[in-house]
Amino acid sequence: MSVLACTIGSLVVLLAVMSLSAVGVSGAAQEAADESLAQRAADRLHFEHSRATLDEAEALWREVDEALVARGLEAGLGPVDLVRAVEREKVRGDAARRVSDLAAQLEAIDEERESIEATIEVLESRRETLPILIDPTGLSPTRKPFFVECDAGGVTAYRASDDFRYFVPREELSAGGDFGRYLRRVRAVPGALLVLLVRPDGVRTLSLVESIVRGAGMDVARLPLPGKGELDWSLLRRAEGED
Repeated sequence: MSVLACTIGSLVVLLAVMSLSAVGVSGAAQEAADESLAQRAADRLHFEHSRATLDEAEALWREVDEALVARGLEAGLGPVDLVRAVEREKVRGDAARRVSDLAAQLEAIDEERESIEATIEVLESRRETLPILIDPTGLSPTRKPFFVECDAGGVTAYRASDDFRYFVPREELSAGGDFGRYLRRVRAVPGALLVLLVRPDGVRTLSLVESIVRGAGMDVARLPLPGKGELDWSLLRRAEGED
């Protein structure tokens, strides 16, 4: 009995050990399987990420090719050629912007020029009608000036001491008419100087008057007038008053 009991006891112990060993082997296998599944899931996730990155890269390359074709360049350029193409495009873009800037500056200059020209025209029109100051500075005190204005319509004789004026139409100018008699009276004054005030439109009248004056043997001076403004005798009258 004791031997059998010992044998049974030993057998029970052996079975227990075998059972524990079997349980241990089964747990290790499960852990290995779990690790394999986790690795496979990680690999799949990495693959899917890589695939998405590749798809994105291919889409970008297609966009690059489309952009190249749109600019008249060849599709499928490599990285080096693509960089060169981009640099060329940048240079062209910079040049285009420079041209655009210059065009804008020229447009601004044209607008400014038009404004300046308009201002000049306004000033010129005003100058045409401004009073014209008759300045006796430089006139010899021994000379007695008599003023005759020449314009397209004829001549106007002025008496500077007052507002007297006498007009003779161009067609009536002659050595024997009213203008001729006026010249003879002026010539009789000692130191008389006939000053012809010439308006811009009075050149032809001036030529006719000079031919008549030469025949009368008189001293003549010419003074071009810059516009159509009234004659201002204030300086001359002041000088005569001082005399």
